[in-house]
Amino acid sequence: MSDELGEHRARLAQAFDLGFALPFSSERPELRDFLVLRLGAHRYAVPVGELAGVQNRKTIQYLPDAPAHCLGLAGVRGRVGAIYDLGGLLGSPTSDRLSWFLQARLDPEIALLAPKPDRYLRVPVDRIVLCVETDGATVGALTDEELAINVLSVDRLIEAISNAGRGRVA
Repeated sequence: MSDELGEHRARLAQAFDLGFALPFSSERPELRDFLVLRLGAHRYAVPVGELAGVQNRKTIQYLPDAPAHCLGLAGVRGRVGAIYDLGGLLGSPTSDRLSWFLQARLDPEIALLAPKPDRYLRVPVDRIVLCVETDGATVGALTDEELAINVLSVDRLIEAISNAGRGRVA
């Protein structure tokens, strides 16, 4: 028993010494920031880098002949923006908890009405798995505490909205 303990102590001492012998590494893992929200039974991670801003819901002026899932117009961070129901765009049931505007970076005159995010995540890129398919709003998944969360592309949603407005199908 004492031989095993002595060998274990020697391995620990060697690992400790080796930690000081190696050059200092200032490399930090590349990180991505996400807002995690729940729509229906699904959780989605929205990349913060694809957003121009986030704000509390304001009064929406409903439009009678608006395109599908367009709820109307509202003031979003000093601009008039078209407000789209994120759950409707994704085929999730519409929630009464929709309380935040997610302003798109790609087109700041479009905002997505979404529920208040559950949390903010900063994730190393090695925990993000991208999909190979190129259509749809979900571009991959990430893991957080053993939970897989779908990663949305706000840019893809905005492109689909813009293409539909021009009479093209995404």
